Amino acid sequence: MSFSFEIFIKALITTSLILAVFIIDPLGIRNSAEDHYEDHILRLWSPFFSEAVSDEIVVVLIDDQYIDSTNTYPVSYRNLARLLKTIARFEPQSMFYDILQHHEHSDNLNRWLRTLDSQKFPIFMASNTHYDTEQRLNDPESLRHKIANVSQLAAVSWSGEGRYYPLSVPWNNKKMNTVAAAMYKDWCNRDTLCDASSIGNMDDAVIVQWSNKHASNQESFFPLGFECGEHSSQWQQLKELLVVSLTQGIQDENDVDTTLRKRCPPFLTIAASKLSAPGAAGSPELKQAIQGKMVLVGYHVTGGVDLVVSPVHGTLPGVYFHAMALDNLVTLGNEYWRSPDDAGLFNLSIADMIEISVQTIVLFLVIWFRFNFLEQQENQNFDEKQKLWGAFVPMLIIIAVIAVSIAISHFVLNVGAPNWYGLVLIIFIDLPIFFFFIFEACKPKLQSYKEKVCLFARTTKHKLRKTQ
Repeated sequence: MSFSFEIFIKALITTSLILAVFIIDPLGIRNSAEDHYEDHILRLWSPFFSEAVSDEIVVVLIDDQYIDSTNTYPVSYRNLARLLKTIARFEPQSMFYDILQHHEHSDNLNRWLRTLDSQKFPIFMASNTHYDTEQRLNDPESLRHKIANVSQLAAVSWSGEGRYYPLSVPWNNKKMNTVAAAMYKDWCNRDTLCDASSIGNMDDAVIVQWSNKHASNQESFFPLGFECGEHSSQWQQLKELLVVSLTQGIQDENDVDTTLRKRCPPFLTIAASKLSAPGAAGSPELKQAIQGKMVLVGYHVTGGVDLVVSPVHGTLPGVYFHAMALDNLVTLGNEYWRSPDDAGLFNLSIADMIEISVQTIVLFLVIWFRFNFLEQQENQNFDEKQKLWGAFVPMLIIIAVIAVSIAISHFVLNVGAPNWYGLVLIIFIDLPIFFFFIFEACKPKLQSYKEKVCLFARTTKHKLRKTQ
């Protein structure tokens, strides 16, 4: 194809207008599409995150049954101390309590504080960095001061990160580690295979990948009331997810939910009522489940508001978000999927800049190719091969760029599979002309088949008349 400056300008203007719509984002369509496609990416990737459920992390849920049996909510300090003593018997590596304790709410506070202080393993307590001011933490009468003296604070709330999990949060002109970062650093210092020096480079927020695995013995520790089922191969799971994701409109709603949403938790989960049952302190099963593990304790009660939405599991207690982010760090180390900080013009991150650059290049090439091809078609008669070439080349360009951008994003930048929703939209822009060229290329053959069918029909009709 010859170069035409006029076509070049037309393609440039059209590309600029479409990109302007992407950037302006009317009605928030682009952001919604970004979140939607990211959920699909994380769901499709979930079979490959790990081959089995983590053997480093255990979740303990304070459930309705425990609340009913103790008849206290929030859980009293006396019962918190009892629960901690039971877990401590099984020698966990570290613990985290996803419970914000801002005001004294029951008797026996000193018993709870003494129990926390007497443990030989680190205990991390939830902190709201806006509430835990320097003045409050230095006040001897403040409950936060007393809690901070017998445990390590870890941030559980933040803003400005959207769906991602930051590793530190601004706090009193310093930074406080979030739960996953604090527990990972403690784990890394104990594990001989972990490179503790790499922790300093882990500043970017985590794009949390969710595992779709579950513990085979889950029913023994937290009865769910349904079967978790057996795991098929990773590629079989991917195939099932792809089929259902691409055909949701014609699938039964229950089948879609069963395939896309895992109902069993991604970690071995123990009910607090199981730990408070008679004889629990001497249970060999509980010891095997907890010994040497990182234990995260959170609430799971009817009407609770501390929840997280997983693209793989749906709604889960909020403690699983911390546990899954921690598992990402333990499993992937410095190669975790990250969300780079925004910087420069329009507060774009390096991932955003690459994404927009790729979209611009692809969109321009596709539009320029189409304008050029359509204009030349008015002056030339293309054969079938040339028409098919005109149909497939832009599609091949888009597919190739998607593949390259995924490889660079995943293996070089560690930002996960890119949000190539823009490229998907470009494909839809390209589809009408794609089908037009396909139809034009096939028209001679279709015309030939039509003539043969008509000839056959006339011949048959003539023979029938003769026999009559």
